[in-house]
Amino acid sequence: MIKQLQICWLFYKSFAVASSFFTLCSISLFWKFGFSVFSGIFWFKVFTGLIIFYFVNDYRKKEYYFYYNLGMSKRKLWVITLGFDFCIFILAIILINNVK
Repeated sequence: MIKQLQICWLFYKSFAVASSFFTLCSISLFWKFGFSVFSGIFWFKVFTGLIIFYFVNDYRKKEYYFYYNLGMSKRKLWVITLGFDFCIFILAIILINNVK
């Protein structure tokens, strides 16, 4: 289990900067406007996640062989890393809501 998480973390690091940027943009909008913009930033996060998925899939196709040889399928990598990224987003929303 730990090995799989390390492999997923290695994969996540390849797009973590872009994903973190979009999460911070969403969080700053939520901080400023509150729940009135939640549906908008939710769909913004989903849309940017799809864009990241497309670009990583397009530009790093051959890296999937590396992860497959380590025992991780493409689907498993994406489910775990996007799930992790979305959990960070939701936790940040909850924290901002509690602080505000």
